[in-house]
Amino acid sequence: MSDKPIYLTRDGEVAEMVLNRPDKLNALNHEIWQTIPKLVREVADDDAIKVLIVRGVTPKAFAAGADIAEFPVVHASEQSATAYHNDIHEAFEALATLVKPTIAQIQGICFGGGCALALCCDIRYGDDTSRYCIPPAKLGIAYSLGETKRLTDLVGPSKAKEMLMGAKVLDADEALATGLLTRLFPAADLARETRAYAESLCGLSQFTIRAVKQIVQSIGEGATADNELSRSLQRAAFKGPDYREGRDAFLEKRTAAFTYR
Repeated sequence: MSDKPIYLTRDGEVAEMVLNRPDKLNALNHEIWQTIPKLVREVADDDAIKVLIVRGVTPKAFAAGADIAEFPVVHASEQSATAYHNDIHEAFEALATLVKPTIAQIQGICFGGGCALALCCDIRYGDDTSRYCIPPAKLGIAYSLGETKRLTDLVGPSKAKEMLMGAKVLDADEALATGLLTRLFPAADLARETRAYAESLCGLSQFTIRAVKQIVQSIGEGATADNELSRSLQRAAFKGPDYREGRDAFLEKRTAAFTYR
């Protein structure tokens, strides 16, 4: 167990980025925002890691949001506020654009910046104790377009407005029904199910998984037909080792051993 407010662990081909302020319900302080891009780069640069799980250290919370106790300091001047929000933006973008698949493992409170961080992951697995809220209207602040778009893309504009305007709290069932959660599990099963899915990804073609991330991102940016990115990925696939291995394994009725990193 680390005493740092956020840390990285590795177990085989799966890494976990752990939010570690249990006494503050993992509220995201400035140090955490500044550290996230560094940890994400470690994951990106380590060929042995195929999947990243993001979770809180306590079952009471994924993260309770940004640490509001810091606001008088970080918003003391226009310059300090700009630097602070740039650090938050860099943290979100680092996680959202990581080439490797990411899974948010969510227990308890997932509010504000914590919910926004979970939205940066490819997949969100939650348990039946989890609750979700983004409450800018309680603080008199405006969320960035990027954060608002991630929420809107998942739940639709009407539900996003209801959540943001009314600081609405979603329980786990409603979060699943609206699309904010990918899957919902009993609390006792969440860690096991999250790990099982992460390990299943490790056994599949990393070329394909990373291509999926890029193409879905392109769709989110407005693409409606094949573009140079999707065509180049299709061309590269048929020239790559994973296609040959997958094809041969299928014909030989064996499990494929993919090598792309």
